[in-house]
Amino acid sequence: MTVSIQTAALVLALVAAGPALAQTTSTQSLNQSRSLAPTAGAAATIPNTFDAPAAQPRPVVPAPAAPAPQVTEAEMAEGALRAVIEQFRVADIDERLFTPGVATQLNGQLAAYARLIRGYGAVQSIEAQGAANGVGQFLVIFDNAATQWQVGLEEGGLVAALRFREAPPESSEPAAPGA
Repeated sequence: MTVSIQTAALVLALVAAGPALAQTTSTQSLNQSRSLAPTAGAAATIPNTFDAPAAQPRPVVPAPAAPAPQVTEAEMAEGALRAVIEQFRVADIDERLFTPGVATQLNGQLAAYARLIRGYGAVQSIEAQGAANGVGQFLVIFDNAATQWQVGLEEGGLVAALRFREAPPESSEPAAPGA
C-alpha cells in the first residue's frame, strides 16, 4: 500500500490538531443540548449543564396542614372524669386539674372518696348521658357498682363542678301505661 506524502501530511496534521480542535467550541454550542443519539431522528437530548449556569432549585412549598380535630366539651369532661377517678383511686389529686375551690373541697374529703372508689373496683365502662347547663353527665360502671357522675368544666378546662353518687337500681317492673 502506498500512501502519498500529501495524505500522510494531512493525517499527521489532523492527529496533531485533534486535541486542540476538541477543546475549542463556539458560544453557540455552549447553550445547546447535546444528543447521545445519532443526529438523524435523535431519541433523547441532555441539556448542557456543564457549561450553562445551574438551574435554581424550586422552593419546596409545604402542604397545607390538616385542621386539628376539635375536641368536644363532652370528650373533655370524660377525660377529666377518667383522671379524677384515677386520682381518687390513688388518694392523690392534682390540684392543677381543678378550680381552687373544688380542689380545696376534694382535699378535705379525699380519704373518704378514695375508700369508696377502691371499693367499687375497676372501671368497666364510662357512658356519656348528655349535658345540661355545661355539665356533662356520665354513667360509670365499676366491677361492684354503677355510679352517676356530673362534671362541669370552666372555659379554661378546669373542673369547676364534680358530683357523683351510686346509680339507683333499675326497676324490673314494666313501666305503667301512660307514664
